[in-house]
Amino acid sequence: MLSATFFGHRDYSYLPYKDKIRKVFTDLIKNYGVGVFYSGCRGNFDYLCAEVIFELKKSFPHIKNIMVLSYLNLKDFILPKYFDESVYLLEGRVPPRYAILRTNQKMVLLSDFVVSGVLSHYGGAYKACDFAKRHKKIILDIFGDNK
Repeated sequence: MLSATFFGHRDYSYLPYKDKIRKVFTDLIKNYGVGVFYSGCRGNFDYLCAEVIFELKKSFPHIKNIMVLSYLNLKDFILPKYFDESVYLLEGRVPPRYAILRTNQKMVLLSDFVVSGVLSHYGGAYKACDFAKRHKKIILDIFGDNK
């Protein structure tokens, strides 16, 4: 089963792009057979995408929405309602300052598609999309020509 992940900025307001995001995810499911979505769940873009996938499960009950953890042993962790499960993809413990970077890289490597909500040329989301580009992943930019 094909998979996708997504990266965007923590504090940017993506709500005006919700319909575009829904269209991109619906296309990935219907036309490309994507059934697994990986989310780092660390900012506005991640939460909006997770919400859209959760809503799409009504029409596509077979899809999985997986929250990818960057840290082990999260005290009092409760899986948000949007997700089917959570996973830790890294091998063993990773120093905290590298955990998110390495988690993002692992999500890219596991995914066939990357959905980008990146506007700037710096930060973790930009680095993740750049990593995806270098690994020849198919990147779908929600902003298209609107940058």
